[in-house]
Amino acid sequence: MYLASNFDGLDLERYEMGRLLAKQGMLNIGIPCREDAGPYDWDLVRSQIEIADMFILLLGGSYGPMSPTGISHLHREFVHARSLNKPTLAFIKNIPPATNPTEDTRRLAGFHRVIAQQSPYKLWHLREELMTHLRASLASPHLQIGDGWVPAQSVVMSVPAVAPVAAAAEELSPSQRLARSRQLVNLQVTAKVYQGGNLSLEEVLLPARMDQMLIGLTPAFRNGVSESRARKRLETAIAPSIQKQLLKLHPKAHAVDDVKISRGQFHQMLKQWKELGYVRSEGEGSRAIWRSAAS
Repeated sequence: MYLASNFDGLDLERYEMGRLLAKQGMLNIGIPCREDAGPYDWDLVRSQIEIADMFILLLGGSYGPMSPTGISHLHREFVHARSLNKPTLAFIKNIPPATNPTEDTRRLAGFHRVIAQQSPYKLWHLREELMTHLRASLASPHLQIGDGWVPAQSVVMSVPAVAPVAAAAEELSPSQRLARSRQLVNLQVTAKVYQGGNLSLEEVLLPARMDQMLIGLTPAFRNGVSESRARKRLETAIAPSIQKQLLKLHPKAHAVDDVKISRGQFHQMLKQWKELGYVRSEGEGSRAIWRSAAS
């Protein structure tokens, strides 16, 4: 069981949840995100999530420490668990809307929307209420989700957002290679929304097929393109859909711009296309040039 949460303000909640999990014979291998400790070890956290049988998200009143990908460590852990199709339960602290929200509050609200799209969740306010929710969810030996859970608002993807490498491309059968090239991913996108003289950074998910995105980038790959320029081309292509989605969510907004795709997710997409034999890279790191494998 991987119990994911920030550390600040949730140490008692984590202790009580860990104690209850232990009583049920479950081992918590989660690592809380905190800013006052050493560097965040993403490789260790990722391996812990991958070996866990279930992912439990505990969200309090803070978005949490940020990762280099532009989202919080906790947000990144949730996205990774969903990309692996781990059974996921989320407990979200019910916080009243702020009159003048801070940047952290706006990011937290965006994370709330992502969770609602991806996972069953329950709202909690007091620690006793949280423990009641957790106790009820663990009542079944098979961890069946009972009545009262708010269902995800969209269908959970049937394949990982970026499938882990199980074998080299030449070892895949044609049908396996085709299936991986056509998989559906939820692009992690941020954009700036302007409303009533205020600017907020919003985070949304955009379903897209890997092969369709590759087709859109093929002209750039034929000529050779850096990773940042390829990502920018894809951001330009999806901008109209993101603008439409956010203007619908914010009817009083007058503009949406600066659409950005998660760097980490786009890099993994490039690696997968390379593993499947569609693109190749020349050079290392940020200076690498990506080309179509046939060029």
